[in-house]
Amino acid sequence: MSKYAFPKTARLLKRAQFIKLSTQGKKVHTHFFIAAVLDTDTKNNRIGITVSKKVGNAVTRNRIKRLLREDFRHRKDSITGNKDINIIGKKGLATLSNSQIIAELDKLFNRIENI
Repeated sequence: MSKYAFPKTARLLKRAQFIKLSTQGKKVHTHFFIAAVLDTDTKNNRIGITVSKKVGNAVTRNRIKRLLREDFRHRKDSITGNKDINIIGKKGLATLSNSQIIAELDKLFNRIENI
């Protein structure tokens, strides 16, 4: 499998995993994102993405989720330790361009690496 693959083992899939992150994880904020981060004993970093209807319509939400997945896919090996991360999009995110969203994600992942 390629170094940049995004298998199911790199995703948070179960509701219980998201709830555990929201209750036990540390919160990291930027202007347009919130991330709940929790150190785990899994083999790799895992990500979950939450973008509610407050952000925009289905097309907009899916565009944001695609950008988040792609950025994580390239960064997952650079994040130290084994972490579960849930990234939540805030209202107003839909007004940003793709490059602005990537810049916000850079800020977010830099803060996550410092935890």
